[in-house]
Amino acid sequence: MRHRLLTAVLLLAPLGALAQSPLEAGPLADVRVEGNLRVESTALLSEVRSRAGSELDAERVRTDLQALWSLGYFDDIEVVLLSASEAGLEAGAGSVLVYRVKEKPAVRQVRYEGIDELSKDDLDELLEVKTYAILDPSTIASSEKAFEAKYREKGFYLARVNHRIVPIEGEASVDVVFEVNERSKVEVKEIRFVGNHSVSEKELESVMETREGGLFSFFTSSGTYQEEAFERDLMRISAVYYDRGYINVNVGKPRLALSPDKKYLFVTVTVEEGEPYTIGTLEVSGDLLEERDVLIGRMSQEPGELFVRSKLGEDIMALQARYRDEGYAFVQVTPLTQVHPEEKTIDLDLEVRKGKKVRVERIEIHGHTRTRDKVIRREFRIDEGDLYSGSRITLSQQRVQALGYFENVELSTRPGSADDQIILDLQVKERPTGTFQVGAGVSTGEGLLVTAQIAHDNLFGRGQSISFQWMFSKLRNIFQLQFMEPYFLDTKWTFAFGAQNTRSDFFNFIRSSRGGNLTWGYELVDDLRVFGTYTLEDVNVSASDGAVDSDFYGGGITSSLKGTISYDTRDNRLFPTRGQYHTLSAEVAAGKAPLFSQNKFQRLSLVSRFFHPLPFGVVFRFKGELGMILGDEDEYPGSERYFLGGVFNIRGYPLRTLSPTRKMPGGADPLTSTIDFPVGGNKQAVFNLELEFPLLPPVGIRGVVFYDAGNAYATEAPWFTDEQYDLPLGMFHSVGFGIRWFSPIGPLRFEWGIPLYRRLDRNPQDQRIRFEFMVGNAF
Repeated sequence: MRHRLLTAVLLLAPLGALAQSPLEAGPLADVRVEGNLRVESTALLSEVRSRAGSELDAERVRTDLQALWSLGYFDDIEVVLLSASEAGLEAGAGSVLVYRVKEKPAVRQVRYEGIDELSKDDLDELLEVKTYAILDPSTIASSEKAFEAKYREKGFYLARVNHRIVPIEGEASVDVVFEVNERSKVEVKEIRFVGNHSVSEKELESVMETREGGLFSFFTSSGTYQEEAFERDLMRISAVYYDRGYINVNVGKPRLALSPDKKYLFVTVTVEEGEPYTIGTLEVSGDLLEERDVLIGRMSQEPGELFVRSKLGEDIMALQARYRDEGYAFVQVTPLTQVHPEEKTIDLDLEVRKGKKVRVERIEIHGHTRTRDKVIRREFRIDEGDLYSGSRITLSQQRVQALGYFENVELSTRPGSADDQIILDLQVKERPTGTFQVGAGVSTGEGLLVTAQIAHDNLFGRGQSISFQWMFSKLRNIFQLQFMEPYFLDTKWTFAFGAQNTRSDFFNFIRSSRGGNLTWGYELVDDLRVFGTYTLEDVNVSASDGAVDSDFYGGGITSSLKGTISYDTRDNRLFPTRGQYHTLSAEVAAGKAPLFSQNKFQRLSLVSRFFHPLPFGVVFRFKGELGMILGDEDEYPGSERYFLGGVFNIRGYPLRTLSPTRKMPGGADPLTSTIDFPVGGNKQAVFNLELEFPLLPPVGIRGVVFYDAGNAYATEAPWFTDEQYDLPLGMFHSVGFGIRWFSPIGPLRFEWGIPLYRRLDRNPQDQRIRFEFMVGNAF
């Protein structure tokens, strides 16, 4: 006879009822699991407490059921008690306890139906359901929520995702099908504010991430409503009021209303402003490093002024920075406030608890596989054993980032072996610093431009840079080799050398040269270096028009010595977004000892570059360059003069065509008529402004708009005046746009310049718009 004890009954049955069962009394002969296909029986039995040889115990069986059910593998579990004969054992052997399970099906595959605006890859990134895993309803539900959130992020606020399970006939598996109803995209049509009396809607909207949709919404992603983004917007709106003294402002949750056609979303934000508060008293208390009045003098706020919360944050950080630079790494500054509603004032007391002085126990660097440890450590401005210094640690991180070898540089701290010790952890992620590139393009004026370059900015991980470049067009033929060691023999000395063989067509003459240079430099203080460069080259100049005396352009040996001082605070030397870079140099090529130069000149140059990040990934860039050749005009050769125009300085104008002119014979016969002949200037001024912005960040494509201005000036002409053309500030001007691709083989520039002044009467090469192509950075 066989007795079934269904699970529900067993869970309610008392122990006495089981003891009176007509089955064979005594210990259990065996405990089994049946019905399992994918999960091993031994693994399941290890989860239960009932064992062969033990007495049947209802409470123990109840616990076993809960343990098996909690594994999540089964749709149903049935408990069956068999007699010995029913279980295939000898009579009298005892009863057999059997757990009969029905396994959940496995997921064979996941499919999507109804997707159009998003790709399968977009959803796969969020999918929690795994193929060949046991079906888990919780992962299906969480995947649906993630999909709907992704659609809301893209502006499909009404999108809904459901699922269905499709059993596979003859298999213990199913397909999971997500059914997507994308519906139409919902655009934020209007954002309204209610209760904002002291701050205009325009100012509040300017700080928000959520924007009203417009004509270019498809390009800028404006008009998209995201709940998380709007939560941040509410905090930003509150911050605007906090910075105007409204300490009791209340920004309510937005009210959302759909248009009848469900295409547009109207957002209403309610603001309860309250009253503005001024600062009553301002104190600093606690552990004071300096006199109270000195510390208060460092504050950006004063009693009687309108309370500005952002300034309070700045004052707290300034105090913390002051203490951290003295070794107090764990200083705490707590703002204690007392509000006086009647007077509408707030008293501030910044309480300082400095804690213990802390020293740097170790500096640990992680993530670098190619770059040698010393290349990173020599950029640190704090050493192991030094007192903690917040500013020196920040400077160290900035200097490592500025190397340009790493995509990410993160510096964090953790406790050391004692409470007065700290460990600095630097985590870096290396970027490729070696490039091999071959490119070709077409440029107006230069025709076909072919380039090839092999370069490495971190040679063998030693921090050295080396490059070999070849560039060929109908106006240029350049071979160039350069090498630099920024820390020669691990000292502050810089060593560099270069060699080149060039040929450049200046339209009226062709300048060919071959030679090299040798540079030594020294770091005076952080970011400030001096250099000395000796250049030796053999210059050959040939006039394009036989009527022009080639002696005017010079030729022969150039032996020069140049001194340079540079100041560099760029955050990244390869792709800067912040900081500045200035160089001031003086170069002398003299005929006397020790230089014995055949080409003689003295040249002064000043180059300044500024970089500043703006919102939304935009980078503002400015470059200014001034140059001047000194001495008698008859002494220095024409080939050393300034000829501007082209992608390197004034875009939109033909290469090297911006130059003062001189009346010269127009043919071999000196009696023929004269022409305006470009002779170059002894002074130059160039200014470039750029706004660079992301277009396709994942593949490194950025856009740029620019404004260029500059000119080359004749010897007798003052700066920023031009007698030949009626030019504003004596400079040629242009605007334009372009695309830059920071490709795996190097930076590629595609730019279109639009000259704002065309010299059609004197230079027929001027065009309404000029395309330029270049390999390499402009700044």
